[in-house]
Parts: sequence; C-alpha cells; structure tokens
Amino acid sequence: SFCKADQLAYLSKAQADQALELLKEQKELILWCACCPENEKQKVRISNIYIQFTGQEQYYTLVLEAVDSEGNVIKEELDLAYVHIKIGSKAYNVGNTLGFECNPCVSPFFWI
Repeated sequence: SFCKADQLAYLSKAQADQALELLKEQKELILWCACCPENEKQKVRISNIYIQFTGQEQYYTLVLEAVDSEGNVIKEELDLAYVHIKIGSKAYNVGNTLGFECNPCVSPFFWI
C-alpha cells in the first residue's frame, strides 16, 4: 500500500479518456511513489484498465487490474503522478507525459 498525496487520482472525464488511451497501449507499468519514504518500484503486467466514476462531483479515476512480478493479482485505483510507462529504455511519469500538473518526485529513470 502506498502513502500517496493523491495528486492525479481524481481526473476530469477528458483527462481520464486521454490517460486511458495512453495506458491501453502499454503491456506493463511501474507503480512507484518516489515521494514516499521506503516505497519500492513495483512492475506490473496489465490485465485490464478502465475508467470509473468516483461518485464525487465530476471526477473519474482509472482502475488497474494487473499481475505483479510475484504473480499476485492486484486491482487498484491509480494516481497518475505515481504511474510510469516505458518509452525507449526509460520509465516516464504518466502525469507529466500527458502534460498534467503533478510532482512525481523523480525524473525519468531506466526501466527495470
């Protein structure tokens, strides 16, 4: 479980649609809150990803269903400030890649 600040957990419908289009092209993600002490990178293989209404105002979230490196099935709402995709040989933060305002506390790093 991450200790997150929820920078990009709640999104507008347009942001959620844009993020879903990007993430649907990925096979794997790295989930990592670099801002959180003692938090480790977690590489996951995507099984499914979809948009869900939060029930709050006009906000949506992305829900990830995936399998981690130990074979555990996970299902969680994403905060795009702490989700990273592979571009070339490096991992890039999804929020920054989409031009959304956030601070992932890390520059692009080599994919694991």
